[in-house]
Amino acid sequence: MTDQKNRVDYEQFIPRETGFIFKFIKKDNQFIHTFIEGKLIEKVGLCPKCVVGKSLFEFLPADQAMRKEAFYEKAWNGEHVNYEGSFGGIHYLAILNPVRQNGVTVEVIGSTIDITKEKTREKQVQQMEKLSVVGELAAGIAHEIRNPLTSLKGFAKIVKESVTDQALVPYLDIMLDEMDRINEIVNEFMFIAKPNENVNFQYINFHNLLKDCIHFMEPQANLKSIKIEFDSDMHIILNCDRNLMKQVLINLLQNAIEATEDSGHFIEVVLEEVVPDAIMVTITDKGCGISDSRSKKLFEPFYSTKEKGTGLGLITCKRIIDLHQGSIEIESKLGEGTTIKIFMPKNLKIDINPSQPKHLVG
Repeated sequence: MTDQKNRVDYEQFIPRETGFIFKFIKKDNQFIHTFIEGKLIEKVGLCPKCVVGKSLFEFLPADQAMRKEAFYEKAWNGEHVNYEGSFGGIHYLAILNPVRQNGVTVEVIGSTIDITKEKTREKQVQQMEKLSVVGELAAGIAHEIRNPLTSLKGFAKIVKESVTDQALVPYLDIMLDEMDRINEIVNEFMFIAKPNENVNFQYINFHNLLKDCIHFMEPQANLKSIKIEFDSDMHIILNCDRNLMKQVLINLLQNAIEATEDSGHFIEVVLEEVVPDAIMVTITDKGCGISDSRSKKLFEPFYSTKEKGTGLGLITCKRIIDLHQGSIEIESKLGEGTTIKIFMPKNLKIDINPSQPKHLVG
């Protein structure tokens, strides 16, 4: 009974759902954990039995264990140590407080809190700052690029119509195609800079839109003997911008086709209702996949896994989906393939043009 009364309720010192308390000692030149308690333990994929009586190297990867052992050593030498880390997809802040008697450390009490949301917000702020720089750059140069580009394209068309040497026509076609590509890149810059301009929300049949995008991309897939499988009779009505969502779907389908090198493979597209007020589109390929280090940078501007990529495609897709209050997730394994999941609300409460009547399209 006395032990029960004297037992310290460590959870009162930390948020119940977002932290834990632990203790360790140094024995035979190893740091051994003697106690751990808190809700966050399960979230990082551990349990008290996995930790108590164990050293860092017995439940952590060697690189993480070595890094934390350095902090443990500092705390054992009498320092109060703060450090950040991540484990099991959770970012955390840890604080180590040494307990000393007669100038000698007898144990260290550590507390850990979940800072995943804070780190996510910090990353979003950094990304928005990068996009702001891109936006300023786009606003400054887009007009200067478009004026001469329009003139060049017009003159190229005149030359093509009046040229007498037909051998020159293919070269003129290449010039016109490349000018269109430059114009598309400028448009991507402008959208990233000002995504809210010229957005037209309408109620559309999203099943039909997805089907149209697949039909549009099928000739490109057929050239590589790749089949796009889409089997869904779920006709879902969404409030979205048809052209912008078409841009997202075509971009993601093209990425999947380009990533799938071997013939005979397939790309699977699934449309489903995940909750009563939200849908999910899943695009899965069996292509080359993406490494973990590259996956973390996919939504950064100017970062591309393609040799000739601009690094604007995925960030543009994300901006469009953000406009629709949705989210996009990418899961990929190198050499195995990639799965992209788009989550979208069914009844988006946005009225960009209040005077414009809402009607069903598609």
